Amino acid sequence: MAEKYGPPGDDYNTDFRPGPREYVPPPVAYDETEGRPFNENDDKPLTWMDYLKYFMFLFCMLIFLSGLALLGIGIWLAIDRAFMTYIIGSYSYIIAIYFILIGGGFLFFVSFLGCCATSSENRCLVWTFFIILIVLFLIIFIGGIMAIALRVQLGDAVKSSMEDTLKNYYGVDFQHDFNRFVTDAWDKTQERLYCCGVTNEGWNIYRSTKWFQLVGPNQELSGDISSSVMQKPFVPQSCCVKDRYWRYIDLDVCQKWRFGPPGSPVDGAINRALYYQGCYDAAVIYLQENSGILIGLGISVGLLIAGGIVLTFFMLKQTKKEQR
Repeated sequence: MAEKYGPPGDDYNTDFRPGPREYVPPPVAYDETEGRPFNENDDKPLTWMDYLKYFMFLFCMLIFLSGLALLGIGIWLAIDRAFMTYIIGSYSYIIAIYFILIGGGFLFFVSFLGCCATSSENRCLVWTFFIILIVLFLIIFIGGIMAIALRVQLGDAVKSSMEDTLKNYYGVDFQHDFNRFVTDAWDKTQERLYCCGVTNEGWNIYRSTKWFQLVGPNQELSGDISSSVMQKPFVPQSCCVKDRYWRYIDLDVCQKWRFGPPGSPVDGAINRALYYQGCYDAAVIYLQENSGILIGLGISVGLLIAGGIVLTFFMLKQTKKEQR
């Protein structure tokens, strides 16, 4: 008699051995519009939130690149041109540079925070991002005002300050830090802006400086070109022209020539070893060019930040709708 397997009982063997179970496939969902199985990986239509997220990621990338540009320009201006603050008598230039550096650093942080807020769709992060964008916009706006004010300040007050620092602090009393800073600033300005003195053809101002009293000719000019006056300079070395290899063309002619400037500043032959442009005019041109760059950067980044504020506002409204 064949043994019966099943649950314990009178007519079945107590050794229960169930057979293999029959595999029943899960129910398949069909797409009613196309009559084919529905796949969860199929493309879904993009929502407004998807479009907002794409634009926000693009905005964050542009913010990151803008921050990189601002930091690079700010560091270059702070290292290479901040010395001019000591001779123009105004700290607006260096303050504007610091605003640029702060703005560039904020842009890096904002781009990272924006990516986190966009990917997570967390309303708290989005609100934080929104507030920081507004603060950053105000910082850039103030920096732009400082740059505009710098252009307006370039006038007689700056020229008077340059004359004062050159006459009273250049090349003397190095035990005072300010005198060392002023001397270094004047030398760098004259070398890098290719100028000498304050006004155009204004080498004569050095004869009224304390530096001239210390190291310049100690007697009146005479007609004798062999006089000891030839052995001492009328202008510092930073007023002298250099060639493309950064070597002085003719240092003696530049500093001590008496057939023309600087020994005979009114008339005489042209001294090609000496800079003729005044540093006031050179500084005005330089600062106006750079303040224009700062103003342009401020406007561009400000408009970008304003667009980000609008995007973030719509993202806040959309996240609020989806949470209902």
